[in-house]
Amino acid sequence: MAWTPGLPSLLLFSVSALSALLALAVRRNRSERYVGGFVALVAVIGTWTFSYGVQLGFAARAEQLAWWQLTFAVAGFIPTVWLLFALRYAGKDEWLTRGARLTMVSEPAVFAAFVLTNPGHGVIWSEFGLAANGLVRVFVPEFAIGYYAHIAYAYAIIGFGVYLVLRTAARSSNLYRRQAATLLAAVVPPMLANVTFTVGASPVPGLDLTPFTFGATVTLIGISLFRFDLLDRTPIAREAALDVVGNGLVVLDVEGMVVDADERARRVLTPAPVAGDHISAVFPETALSQLSGTTVEGETEGIRRTYEVRVSSLRDAEETLTGYALVLRDVTDRRAYEQRLQVANRVLRHNLRNDMNVVHGLAERIESGEADDPAAVAAQVQSKVDGVVETSEKVREMTRIEPSSVEAAEPVDLGTVAEEVVTRFDADHATVEYDLPRTHAAVTDESALATALRNLLENAVEHNDGDEPWARLGIEEADGTVRLRVDDDGPGIPPEEREVLRREAETPLKHSRGLGLWLASWSARAAGGELSIESTGPDGTTVRIEFPAADRE
Repeated sequence: MAWTPGLPSLLLFSVSALSALLALAVRRNRSERYVGGFVALVAVIGTWTFSYGVQLGFAARAEQLAWWQLTFAVAGFIPTVWLLFALRYAGKDEWLTRGARLTMVSEPAVFAAFVLTNPGHGVIWSEFGLAANGLVRVFVPEFAIGYYAHIAYAYAIIGFGVYLVLRTAARSSNLYRRQAATLLAAVVPPMLANVTFTVGASPVPGLDLTPFTFGATVTLIGISLFRFDLLDRTPIAREAALDVVGNGLVVLDVEGMVVDADERARRVLTPAPVAGDHISAVFPETALSQLSGTTVEGETEGIRRTYEVRVSSLRDAEETLTGYALVLRDVTDRRAYEQRLQVANRVLRHNLRNDMNVVHGLAERIESGEADDPAAVAAQVQSKVDGVVETSEKVREMTRIEPSSVEAAEPVDLGTVAEEVVTRFDADHATVEYDLPRTHAAVTDESALATALRNLLENAVEHNDGDEPWARLGIEEADGTVRLRVDDDGPGIPPEEREVLRREAETPLKHSRGLGLWLASWSARAAGGELSIESTGPDGTTVRIEFPAADRE
């Protein structure tokens, strides 16, 4: 009997042609590692629909049988190809060992062999006939145990593939959730159609509607491909990125597009990384290849922190580049330690050496009898020695300072702490005034606060060449913050000194005169505050330490 394709065959040929065009477009324009599984999936769909379309063009049972066997043999590969694609999509390449791949392909291959040889054993179907309805005459088998064993396996691995896509979507950004939703929507129609055919509940008796529903499947896959960038930006496995995570993480695809970012990275980086944007939106002046080793500043837990940027490649089990992990590693403590070593080295090498040279010269004058007033010279020696001891104590305090978390902050009465510092402050030839109302602030280290205030007062008095140095300690409160304010009438802080504090680093040509301001700045930060030089000049200096206000418990 002649082959006469009707409307059902034409519909199936249209779906097959659409599948072929989609596979061809993907194959030509994309080179990602996911393309192979994707093309295989679309190719099997196209082959199934084409074969079934040819089958339905025949009216005789014998002529339909050969095409039915081919259709069924090809259809058996759909679940396996779907699972392979889902595993790739979810980043589970390490599961795709050689043994696992062989096992996965073996089942549909064995099923196809049984289908093609079924007339000799009847393992897949036992009897068959032609169902005639108003639409088409179609081959209808009586399924046997082999088919049901295969279909149970097929439904299980399809379900597992769906689980992998859902799990990936739950751990990804909105862009990839839309991808996943479209993929899952593409799976549902053929799955429901196949279940109804298997249980004999097809709306058109005997007709398998599964190939027809692939029209919706291919359309939805196309939407995911061209609207939601499927294959261009496939989710990077979160577990792979977490292997190299530090204190902040931004995951990028191979093109440098942001795939995901954790909460800390979004809080530290300005502007915050947004899924779908290129990383150059966050680092406009630095190329991705040059980001490693750079540092950024950000506030974490209420404390300013320094983060070092490191870029690591993410590769699959086949060593194919899949993306990048941009790690923000908290180096605040390391940087502070290096900074203290730098300052301590400069003080020990420069200041102490100069002081001890003076002591040595004065001692020689006493020893040689050249000193007109040995007692006065000895007093000079004693003064220099006291200065050396004081410096060594400051170095010891410097090594003790540790940054604190805002979570450790407690309400502290700043007036009480400041008053205790002032009353213990030795101001022989200076006038120190204070106005210290009882005001509570969130302080993480009360001892560090006292150290900061003491060093600010010492700096204000010691560097004042006036006959009677003056300083004033006060407290201000406004807009949810409390400020400790130290005013003096000294000569002001030199620009190079302020620059060193602003840059928080010394150079051979720019360094502070002593440890006082350094200790005050570090101690203020360790106490949960922030030191700033409000104003300075020949008429004096104003330094503030700002804390968040706190309610009294």
